[in-house]
Amino acid sequence: MKKLLVFVLLLLGSGAFAQQIDIGPLPKARPFDDVDFFLHRDTVTISFTGDVMQHGAQIDAALKKGGGKNYNYENAFKYVAPLFRQADYMVANMEFTVGTKPYTGYPCFSAPPEIASAAKNAGIDLFLMANNHICDKNAGGLKKTLDAYENLDMPKIGAYRDKKQADTASVIMVELKGMKFAMFNYTYDTNGLPIPEPYYVNLQDSTEIKKHIRQAKAMGADIIIALPHWGIEYVLAPVAEQKQYAKMMFREGVNAIIGGHPHVPEEGYIYVKRQQGPMAKDSVENIVFYSMGNYISNMSRSGWTSTGMLITLSFTRDRGTGKVKMLMPDWKYLWCFRPGQYTEDFSVVPIEEFLQGKDFNSGGKTPTQIQAFKTLEDHYQQIIQKDLIKVVYR
Repeated sequence: MKKLLVFVLLLLGSGAFAQQIDIGPLPKARPFDDVDFFLHRDTVTISFTGDVMQHGAQIDAALKKGGGKNYNYENAFKYVAPLFRQADYMVANMEFTVGTKPYTGYPCFSAPPEIASAAKNAGIDLFLMANNHICDKNAGGLKKTLDAYENLDMPKIGAYRDKKQADTASVIMVELKGMKFAMFNYTYDTNGLPIPEPYYVNLQDSTEIKKHIRQAKAMGADIIIALPHWGIEYVLAPVAEQKQYAKMMFREGVNAIIGGHPHVPEEGYIYVKRQQGPMAKDSVENIVFYSMGNYISNMSRSGWTSTGMLITLSFTRDRGTGKVKMLMPDWKYLWCFRPGQYTEDFSVVPIEEFLQGKDFNSGGKTPTQIQAFKTLEDHYQQIIQKDLIKVVYR
């Protein structure tokens, strides 16, 4: 059960201070919990999940499941795909290049094309490419990755064939139920590797980010969503640089920020404006989830690297003003099992649903499963106690 910590900004004279109020357990935060979901049939949901990784052990497991002749990634998405498909639009960070043989894991990633096909078939609608591993296989790797995604007819942002394409395609506009959502993606670095000419990768630069925001506004966006690849790996809290960029983007007109890269979930803040009057409803002004963590990987630093997030933003058009507004978001924690811990290969499950399901309640069939289920149960208590997501009233 999530627990809600509310930060209320109080004004006294010329000064201000924030008061933290613990109001106890928070019910499951789902888009349809908001009364607006019922009042507005034109509610739109956009979901995001974290870093889809491809370590060597994952590639080997997919080949084994495919019988040694092809790569089978069915279990990578099997248990979460129904949640992906519930969203009107689904976004994921693909943190690897595709198609350069021999396929390799860390430190220079190249995954078989089947992972991209499986992701698309699971319901993912947009691939994010701006990440620190996108140049791992140099120009050939970038070309093969772009070719693979285009052969699948998959929308993608963050990396481009040249600067000219980047200038016109860095902001993707998605129209859903008459609402226009602009999204852009950038990375803090490419692990020190040069971006091979003529290719172009969006990097973290305030001038470029402001340009993308201006482009989104000029395109008539109702909502602007930034998708940065940033922060410090394995740290559960954002660093000063992330906070500074978030403030700048909010100031320039970004509505929501959904980040990745640290390989663990980081703090999130939902900023809500108090409305005056007996009939007035509070409004969600800005949202930032600094990191969604891994979706799937072979990382084993701690339970946190096995923990990811599925974040769903909800939007509706205000009947009075006609403007598109954000509703309270939903977030679910996900867990990545390694081979033998649940299935024969890597698999991802929504934690709360799994802990309430028959497989968990059976206790596990093997010593490996029994231990893995206990590890997940224990770590979920840490997730609850950590209270990463906070609502801030102002």
